[in-house]
Amino acid sequence: MKMLRVGILGVSFCLVLSSPVQAFDLKKMTDSANAAVNKASESADAGINKASNTANEGINKASDSANSTLDGVNGGMAVSGEASALVDSLSSELGVSGQQAAGGAGALLAMAQSNLSADQFSGVLNKVPGLGSLLGGGEGGGLASSMLGNISSMQGVTKAFSALGMSPEMVSQFAPKILGFLGDKGVTGQVLNSLKGLWSV
Repeated sequence: MKMLRVGILGVSFCLVLSSPVQAFDLKKMTDSANAAVNKASESADAGINKASNTANEGINKASDSANSTLDGVNGGMAVSGEASALVDSLSSELGVSGQQAAGGAGALLAMAQSNLSADQFSGVLNKVPGLGSLLGGGEGGGLASSMLGNISSMQGVTKAFSALGMSPEMVSQFAPKILGFLGDKGVTGQVLNSLKGLWSV
């Protein structure tokens, strides 16, 4: 009986001694696991950030390329004054880009400049500050003067529209909008009637 008691005490003593070791091992394993999780999380974050940066660079590059192409078509558009309101109106109401709106309006105005008297056309320009920028008179060269400079007929207008990526049928949608805008700005009825005849409105 005495021997049994001594044995039990010995086993209990061993268990007591081993408990701190087991606790220490468990803490060590937990710390190692946490470290592994943190490392994996940091690696994942780094991967996500790298992918995001790469995607953003690609988007910016594509945007710059598109803008460069549009500038090449439009010769470095720089619409100024109240002409910008006309461009915004055409763009929103007809569902075309700002470059197309400016180019289309410029083509029709170039035709008007070639067919109206100098006094009539200067009167139109005086009523709408900045309208000349649609003809290449704005800072930076306006629209491509090489595209607009020789437009004297509706055929030239439709060619300009095609160069801007619009169908010739869009001319019939542009003309009434521009006439309405000019009328609101105080352009006289006689000049408006001349423009209606030129633009077949």
